[in-house]
Amino acid sequence: MKANRIHQWIAIGFAEVVLSLCLIAFAPRFLNSNRPAIGFLMWLAVPVMLGSSGLYVGVKWVNAQQARHRFVTRFPQHSSLAVTDFLDFSVAQVVETIEQFEVVQNDPEFQRLGISPLDLLRGANSK
Repeated sequence: MKANRIHQWIAIGFAEVVLSLCLIAFAPRFLNSNRPAIGFLMWLAVPVMLGSSGLYVGVKWVNAQQARHRFVTRFPQHSSLAVTDFLDFSVAQVVETIEQFEVVQNDPEFQRLGISPLDLLRGANSK
């Protein structure tokens, strides 16, 4: 799960770098022609594309850090989990799972099932 997400980010990043290099290579042809606006837009597209991707990854990473912090604060036995384990979960999902676990943890039927908070979180994400 987490390896797939990181591999996807790396593949997308590689594709963006290749696309950026192509745009940078073709932009001077348009800048020196009778359509310089196209060349300018090509130059402008590179930092916008790379910046937005960097911002997306940064926001997802910070969200995963916050989700991990809330989860590990409530369930210290899961402190070995890395931030990358929480890339697929939002802070709201983690808070909701913690609340659900607190409600059902004393139920004998739930205890018999032996579902951990992490299993509950992963199950909530798959629905």
